[in-house]
Amino acid sequence: MYKYTAYGHKILSDIAFEQFEKAEFDSEGDIRIHHYVEKEIKDILQEDYQVSIRNKDIFYRNQVGFFEARNGKEIFFEEYPGCSLTEAKEFVMGNTFALLFYEKDMNVIHGAAVRIGDKTIIVSGDSGAGKSTVTSKLIREGARLITDDQSVIYVKDNVPMLLPGYPAQKLCVDAADRNDLNIDNLVKVDDQKNKYAVSRKENFYSEVSKVDAVIFLQKHKEGEEVIAKKIGGAEKVNMFTRYLFLFPFFQTAVMLPTDLMLQCVRISSLIDIYTVSRKENVNTESKIYSFIENQIL
Repeated sequence: MYKYTAYGHKILSDIAFEQFEKAEFDSEGDIRIHHYVEKEIKDILQEDYQVSIRNKDIFYRNQVGFFEARNGKEIFFEEYPGCSLTEAKEFVMGNTFALLFYEKDMNVIHGAAVRIGDKTIIVSGDSGAGKSTVTSKLIREGARLITDDQSVIYVKDNVPMLLPGYPAQKLCVDAADRNDLNIDNLVKVDDQKNKYAVSRKENFYSEVSKVDAVIFLQKHKEGEEVIAKKIGGAEKVNMFTRYLFLFPFFQTAVMLPTDLMLQCVRISSLIDIYTVSRKENVNTESKIYSFIENQIL
């Protein structure tokens, strides 16, 4: 049995998850990961359903295998014969964990988060817009990583709070090169996107913290190198919803649940939100950092 801490929870798992932080504890843990799926669940999914939602029990199948998040406490998964275990574990750490947190009335944004000074900033945005580049730049400027890929938010006393993830950052080959990292010394954790895990133990922030700002990164082809602004009103809600980790999952499978949409409205009203669009094929990380330094920190 493997023991870890991640997202402020104690995790017991049947198999190893290399990115999680190893831990020792005597309790049963907060989250249990099982490397199998019950026959009843597989039979339901093999009939007509790709996704089934039963209150606090959500299960689905995809091109890799079967996955289930149950009662905010348990994850079950089983890859198809001949399919990659590494790829199946990516879906566990991605959609399945996000579903588990949704069952716990928490909201997951697709993006990293850092602690710099006394501020907690989430960096989200489009694929290829530079999330890893901006996050790495902030770390080089003294920030500490709080979470990578999934930012788990909940509201306590009308204050949006962020759970610490685990001390690893996923980087593609180009991003690893820019950070002078040799991929031969790294663990490959995503076969599809060709990404590797980089340890951030030395600059990891492990405390729950108030979310101060969210930055949504985008790209454009013409005009200024960086176009940045603070947004408000309905635009905040639309951007926040668009970059939910589970937005593609629910759009494909069913539709965005009402309670999840209401969470977005509430949380987005409590956080400063910015859009930052960078010109394609231009190194803009210093200008984006200057904007963050002058407008947010």
